[in-house]
Amino acid sequence: MWWHGDHGVLTIRAVSSSNAQPEHGRPRLPGRVNLRANADGAIDALLADIFIHANNCVRTFGDFHLAVSATPQIEPALMRLMYDLPYRDFPWQRTRVWMVDELDVEESDARRRQTRLSETIVALSGLPESQFHPLAVGAQAEYQRVLQEHLGWREKGQDRLDCVLLSIDEAGLLSGVGEIEPADAARTVVPMGFVNSARLIAIYGGDWVGPEQQSRLAALGRQGRLGVSPVGGDLVWYLAKPREEDAGLSIEG
Repeated sequence: MWWHGDHGVLTIRAVSSSNAQPEHGRPRLPGRVNLRANADGAIDALLADIFIHANNCVRTFGDFHLAVSATPQIEPALMRLMYDLPYRDFPWQRTRVWMVDELDVEESDARRRQTRLSETIVALSGLPESQFHPLAVGAQAEYQRVLQEHLGWREKGQDRLDCVLLSIDEAGLLSGVGEIEPADAARTVVPMGFVNSARLIAIYGGDWVGPEQQSRLAALGRQGRLGVSPVGGDLVWYLAKPREEDAGLSIEG
């Protein structure tokens, strides 16, 4: 377990022995890996880090800027953030929630990112509605202007997103910013400079992310096609032991 300081902001991270990749035959992912015994454990680690990070940012800057790619894979983590007792004091009144991406689908489509955020964080957290910023399809330039306007209140060099929350799908692709399958809907993505300059890029992968998916992500990273490339921030993967692995894998907290 170790700490990283950033202008008075501390992000605590429990790092598992999986960082010694390719131990256990695992590919080397960029950034740091927090490997847990199951999906609930990975969510526990993810939410604990975000909770500490959010409170530290509020103390340092007065607010917390969180950007989310609201996929089906990340929804269990969002719901846990709403209901788990340890996070009842999450500083929602001082938080602004941004979208990483939006799909070009009908409003009734279950894949729509804005709907998922509206039905979780916006509806259940107590976040003031004016502090949620939907991303309209095709409106990347306007979204960039609004982002710059709100982040511009901070001193130069600190005017960046505090946390970007992404997930891995079952094909081993990174939500929001990575490559997409040909059959997927077109999407609008927030300007990548905002993603890559974030203090923390947190990527959640549940127990569906096995060696095959990790190999694909590692290969995309080597090819410069992963979709994220942190500049001055931290990239942390929150992964669970794949379902098909035996119970003998040793996990350190």
